[in-house]
Amino acid sequence: MGLFPYNGGTAPHGGCIRNNFLLDSSSNESGFAVEEQVVNISQQCLSTFDKRFPLNSKTGVFPFAYELSLAPLLDFWQQEGWLDHPIQGIVATKVQSAVQQVPALLEPIEDVALIATHRELVDVLMAPAFPRAFWDQNYTAALLPFQLQSFYATPAFERLLMGEDGYLRGRVNVDAQTVDHVRLLHAYVFILSQIYGINIDFEYPFVLTTTDSDNGLERHFRMNFDGRFMRVKPVGDVPVLTEAMRQQLLAHLADPQVLMDLLPPKCFVFQGFGVLNTVDVTDQEVLSSLKRDLIEKESIISNARFHSMQQKLRTLFARPALHFGLAAVQAEQVFMLTSGTNIEYG
Repeated sequence: MGLFPYNGGTAPHGGCIRNNFLLDSSSNESGFAVEEQVVNISQQCLSTFDKRFPLNSKTGVFPFAYELSLAPLLDFWQQEGWLDHPIQGIVATKVQSAVQQVPALLEPIEDVALIATHRELVDVLMAPAFPRAFWDQNYTAALLPFQLQSFYATPAFERLLMGEDGYLRGRVNVDAQTVDHVRLLHAYVFILSQIYGINIDFEYPFVLTTTDSDNGLERHFRMNFDGRFMRVKPVGDVPVLTEAMRQQLLAHLADPQVLMDLLPPKCFVFQGFGVLNTVDVTDQEVLSSLKRDLIEKESIISNARFHSMQQKLRTLFARPALHFGLAAVQAEQVFMLTSGTNIEYG
């Protein structure tokens, strides 16, 4: 059985997962392109603050071929709404003309150095996904399809969340196997939607943790992936999905092996790029963890757990030198139960 059992189950590391399937089986004889099959999957998982796993972006096998391409982004500039606007239309026309002067940007990009070479033009092209007004505040990056490697990012993202080699750095709230499984499921969500007209609402709550080099404190970010600039291209003939195969697929959406048997990865290639928007959730993550700590008696009697609480408070208040103490008061007496600093008596 797959990591996300369709009949409900327990998520890795204490999270709870519930998958609810709502299937509208109305069909149309004209084919998959106009057939409406809607499956809604709701994922709920409790974040486990105290468990973080190294994000090794270069490991894990992704069985699909992929190509970095700016063509889907150019399609956005060419959409009817832009071209008909009296001002946006002028900008869109100039952008298209500039891109035509660099035909390499219209082809699959094998060397990301091409992006840097034409950075000024790429900056304009990326404006719909990277608004200039929020350029210095947002933590956003453009990634190779279903890879954790960035080729374009905001300064804040580069400083905190990206390594020198362009790969994401930090720790996540799930293990490597879960990351690989969720990535594969997301790939099939795109295939089922774009090729077969089966729309699936699927989300998984990834939280990325990193250390701020300015103060040595942890920061936590919720990861939101946007695939509007990605396309799925069949390799050869589109694999046939009979009604029996469709029902089997819908009954085993959480099982990667069933998906790969019914729709082999070699039959598809992903083109374009993904956009990763991250939101700072440090306060929410720390407060949730502190609430759990205060319920457990060990948080007070264990030096290690107490110092862990102190570190979380430092993160919450952004004060790396903060010291935390806990005392009990009875009448006029004060009993120091534990403290994050040593007190000298003279």
